[in-house]
Amino acid sequence: MQLDGIDKQILKALFSNGRESLTNLEKTIFKSSTDTMSHTGIAKRITKLEEKGILKVQANTNITKLQYKVVFLLMEMQNYDAVQNIIEAYKDCPRVFLLAPVTGQYNLILGIIGQNTDVLHRYLNFCGPTNKKGILHTASIFASDLILPKFLPLNLFSQESMESQCGNICANCAAYLDNKCSGCGNF
Repeated sequence: MQLDGIDKQILKALFSNGRESLTNLEKTIFKSSTDTMSHTGIAKRITKLEEKGILKVQANTNITKLQYKVVFLLMEMQNYDAVQNIIEAYKDCPRVFLLAPVTGQYNLILGIIGQNTDVLHRYLNFCGPTNKKGILHTASIFASDLILPKFLPLNLFSQESMESQCGNICANCAAYLDNKCSGCGNF
């Protein structure tokens, strides 16, 4: 979809404040150099952007303020099917905020969030995809802080475990049984 000037104005305004009222937006969104858009027209444009999958208005979380930590897991995979299997298994994991196929030495990057580095180490050792079929090599990069983006679209407090997707079962996990981990859906 090609964005026009009005769409770009709407996206810019909502980026600054996703909760901006339509009444306020109609004062700042221009059809031409002098004519502003009506709030009804803006609402229709927003709906169209949402339906096309270009815009999603949601609550995002500043993990730095929560003092959460991040690790990036770079994975060299055996083949394309192995990449797709990991994507399918971890695309709904509440700890994964980035999942991107890449080219070069590695085939896949996962961005993983945790309350602290101990949680991230346990995730990598027990729950993460590092021991899954088709992985040739991994590298872990722990970030001290996440500067940009400042806010991430995370559902940290869902209380829903996604263990059926990744194949890891909390009830069989040593860290979970030793009370060192409260499960993937509990932040």
